[in-house]
Amino acid sequence: MRTVKILLAVFAAVVIFNSCNKEYAEPKITWTPDRLSQLVEMDNEDTWNQTLNITFEAEAGIKEIKIWKNIYRNGQAGPTAELMEAPEGYEGLTSFDYTFATEHSLDDFTGGILKITYEFEVTDDSEDMQTTSREYAFFVWETNSVTFKITDGEENAIEDAKVTLGEEVKTAAPYVFFVVDGTYEYTIEKEGFQTITGEVVVDGEDVEKNITLSANLLSDWSEDIPLALDGQTGWATYNGTVIGTYKNETIGFAFTYTDGGIVRVTKTDNASGWVLVNEELTTTDALVDAYNNGTVISSYDLPYDQHKAYELRYFVSKVGDDYLLVKYVAGHRDTTTGNVVVFQYKN
Repeated sequence: MRTVKILLAVFAAVVIFNSCNKEYAEPKITWTPDRLSQLVEMDNEDTWNQTLNITFEAEAGIKEIKIWKNIYRNGQAGPTAELMEAPEGYEGLTSFDYTFATEHSLDDFTGGILKITYEFEVTDDSEDMQTTSREYAFFVWETNSVTFKITDGEENAIEDAKVTLGEEVKTAAPYVFFVVDGTYEYTIEKEGFQTITGEVVVDGEDVEKNITLSANLLSDWSEDIPLALDGQTGWATYNGTVIGTYKNETIGFAFTYTDGGIVRVTKTDNASGWVLVNEELTTTDALVDAYNNGTVISSYDLPYDQHKAYELRYFVSKVGDDYLLVKYVAGHRDTTTGNVVVFQYKN
């Protein structure tokens, strides 16, 4: 009987001890900003990172905190998990504040990355050790990059061009755009160079375009283009050679009238007109701008002085779709050699 009494006493003690175990609330994880995810936009650096002000709480005291980084890739069944460095100094506390800041670069979201998550775990110090986890996710919009590498004719990189792809514009290198699949028109502009336009198709892969810009600086001055007065083309000469024509359709000028005090030139039928300019322009863009913003004329009385080179005049001439810089350089009025004016041009 004594043995039975001892066993009963032990059993009673165990029951009393177990009935004294405290039930603790599950640990909690909260943070600000109060959100669980964000969408990464490749061309918006403000969306690449986040700072979380985290509070870990455990009524039974905090035993352990873990932080996992999970990377999800296209075509991969599960994530690649990495255990990150955890905070310190939380053991035994019922509340612990921690600032967690990501440090992503653009490379972290390329190469088929679909999502990056950070999983935070807190385990309490209760006898049954309860664990709570919470996740913050960076969702990567499934895009592909379109990269423009722009050089001049000598293969020097151009880093200050204006590149437009669709409706997006970049004015400095690197010229990298992130877009969904589709067909996009592009324009590349830089002062002093010809404007390039084209089309790029994006279909599930990154695209790289190598573009060479050609300088739109004007050519050197042409050889002299002499014109005889209309009616004198059969005998008027320049440097001993009969000129044979009163008009030149390349530059859009014709020598049609003189009265001894003036030399009148008029546009040819294939020319749209001219704009008088006060300086020697150097680029095609400058010619187009001067013509479009100037006063278009179809005739002009050149300054004329017997037997000498006349005062220079510059014109922007539009012939068809071409713009030329035309310079009035010389001429003479003589009963033997005839009435002659001389031009040069650049394009």
